[in-house]
Amino acid sequence: MRLASIECTRVLAILAVMVIHISPFANPFDPTVWTDPWAVAMAGFLNQVTRFAVPFFFLSAGYFLQPRLQSAQPLDVALKYCRPLFGLWVVWSAIYIVMPFNPAAVFEQGYQAAMQPQWQMLGADLLNQWWVGGMVHLWFLPALALAVLIQALCYQWRKPQWALWLGGGLFVLALLGGSYGKPLFGGEWKLLTRNGPFFSLLFVALGCAIRQYQWRLESAMALRLMLVGMALYAVEAILLWQGAGVGLNRHDFLLGSVPWAVGLFLWLLANPEWGRGSWLERQAPKVLGLYCLHMLLVIWIFPLSMLWLSPWWELAKVPLLWALAWGLYGLLAAIPGGVRLLTLPGRPLAAAHQG
Repeated sequence: MRLASIECTRVLAILAVMVIHISPFANPFDPTVWTDPWAVAMAGFLNQVTRFAVPFFFLSAGYFLQPRLQSAQPLDVALKYCRPLFGLWVVWSAIYIVMPFNPAAVFEQGYQAAMQPQWQMLGADLLNQWWVGGMVHLWFLPALALAVLIQALCYQWRKPQWALWLGGGLFVLALLGGSYGKPLFGGEWKLLTRNGPFFSLLFVALGCAIRQYQWRLESAMALRLMLVGMALYAVEAILLWQGAGVGLNRHDFLLGSVPWAVGLFLWLLANPEWGRGSWLERQAPKVLGLYCLHMLLVIWIFPLSMLWLSPWWELAKVPLLWALAWGLYGLLAAIPGGVRLLTLPGRPLAAAHQG
């Protein structure tokens, strides 16, 4: 089942993820580059206004997978769904492990010497690295797979609502160990609670519940719920920033993420024909591949940001990344075997985004 509004929002969500990772007006390798108050505020705004994307992906996965999880063999369904995700995670982790962040250094120092700092960074935090893989954004794949497996277990035990309760508990723990750790306990946990099922399970379970119980809201009411969630999220982020010194770009999720994401999803369900036949809808099959490959471009664009310290460059690098990502996707899709890097094994590109 395809809903045009959901398909189009998949593409908007991957564009939002790219904005987060390309970090306009913020340089992860040198935080001292952009310290002007307007730049800090702009970086934080762009980083946070795009945070609907990952909860939306989790909700979508739960929603479209739910009918199969409700079948007689939910664990078999989940394992069939998760094995290719873990396969992509392994393959792309290997690619990022051997791909140099700074190709120029390879020519100057040789491959092994240039890669040593990169490999040392990967091995410096094994507590969290094994949840992530070879590149920071790949955390999403095992997080989704673990959430689906837990949800399947709950269906196996005929207690699907347990996933909601467990997901809610893990969500609260994740906030206490993450964004709320500094003001409440003086610091965050060493375990990065963005990873694994801490956040993913609740949203996957909510997606399943929306489908199973046919939760619906009128378009206007769903929009209000989304706006309330956005307002709550903004208040949380500002209070944590001003009151506890927690940077705006620290937050992957906050309490407001739940009504924001659920309101958005219900709004889209109330308007399923939005975007029918549009360019956005036609790009939806590419979302998984774009998610996996775009960080290759991000790590190569970052050094340019150190050379061109200009607000115009910070704005221009966003559409540049989008254009290059589509170009690289087309290149990989055209070479023999490249399709295997862009979609789940055994599925054509046109169906790759479906649960």
